[in-house]
Amino acid sequence: MKKLLMTAVVMSSLYGCTTIHFDNGKPVAESYSTDQWHHNVIELVEVSDPVTLDQECRDSEWTSVTTEVTFVDGLLTGLAAPFWQPKSVTVDCK
Repeated sequence: MKKLLMTAVVMSSLYGCTTIHFDNGKPVAESYSTDQWHHNVIELVEVSDPVTLDQECRDSEWTSVTTEVTFVDGLLTGLAAPFWQPKSVTVDCK
């Protein structure tokens, strides 16, 4: 079990953590966020539906979208590599 965990940690460090952030205007004080995972298989095939900002923000406007590979996402990728690569997506809405 220790070898499997160490292999997963090493693999996750090879994938690295990345963040892509999109802004739509200035941040506002009154906002809410939604978080979800976006799934890729074998790095090239997206198996999740695209994030629909109209659905995430309901009747309001989106202010930012952040897509990132966190340490936990990288760790899970290391356990399932190269078959499953999750990414964390956060949508901020007014």
